[in-house]
Amino acid sequence: DLAKLRDADAVLHSIVRRARTLLGVDVAYLSLNNEARGQTYMRVTEGSASALFQQLSLGIGEGLGGKVALTGRPYATADYFTDTRFAHTDTIDTAVRDEGLTAIVGVPLSLGGRVIGVLYAANRAYRTFAREEVALLSSLADHAAISIDNAHLLEETREANETVRAHNEAIRRAEQAHDRLTELVLRGGDVPEVAAAVAKVL
Repeated sequence: DLAKLRDADAVLHSIVRRARTLLGVDVAYLSLNNEARGQTYMRVTEGSASALFQQLSLGIGEGLGGKVALTGRPYATADYFTDTRFAHTDTIDTAVRDEGLTAIVGVPLSLGGRVIGVLYAANRAYRTFAREEVALLSSLADHAAISIDNAHLLEETREANETVRAHNEAIRRAEQAHDRLTELVLRGGDVPEVAAAVAKVL
């Protein structure tokens, strides 16, 4: 089903929706990495009620998601706020608290050994995620990363085709303008005629 989708946003929404259904959680979400800025930023949420949470951006290495993005390994916690394995920050903790989340699992979206983002499933109540659930979410993330990459490649191809079309149209218009002005000059057109032709082209 993911392979059939061509639009990047549709792919992301489908992934998050399926993650929420597969694990039967309150909220599922996905962040994408921006390596240049050293951050993983929230891209899509499903079941979220907090605007603050939906706009969250984590530094690579910060919080549960930042640790997944940094290490490329899945992490799960039954109680995020008491878990000392993660680098808690006021910004992240405030957003997670605003959403009311307690239990969170995050798995890497990996392409050729490179982590491009993190897929999460979370509950508002205490919950221990079983190994099988983490493995299931990881499996979805593996398929998701490929689908995201394919959708981006298709978008880049479409954009390149549009650029080529626009360039060809500009060349066609320039040739028409050249032909019109050459014709005017050769048949002895005066300055007002040439100026009018130039104005029309421009």
